[in-house]
Amino acid sequence: MKKETVIWTVGIQCRAEDEVKFNSWYDDIHVPMLLQGNCVNKVTRFKIADHDYHVGTTTQTCPNYLTIYEFESQEKFDEWMNSPARAEAGDDKVKTWGDNGYELKWASLYQLTNAWNVQ
Repeated sequence: MKKETVIWTVGIQCRAEDEVKFNSWYDDIHVPMLLQGNCVNKVTRFKIADHDYHVGTTTQTCPNYLTIYEFESQEKFDEWMNSPARAEAGDDKVKTWGDNGYELKWASLYQLTNAWNVQ
């Protein structure tokens, strides 16, 4: 199996009134469900520091949460995408939130091109 790191990034907009419930569910239930099956190497979550990202003359409104799922290879990502653990987590998401609570703004898959480590 060819090992080339890929990451799955997910941008989520959570309603302010659901933030405590959302974070508890996401951290304690959703991510642990998605980690089953030994496909995911690492999950990292971030909360936005600035809701409007400014670069040059462009301003982009960003979702308030970012999750990065890291996989050792495209094959592991594909296995995860079709796994029982991911299906179960998706069913739980619908059961817990329905169409309310948070909005998935985007999800994207990236392949590693280079990495730098500072010693």
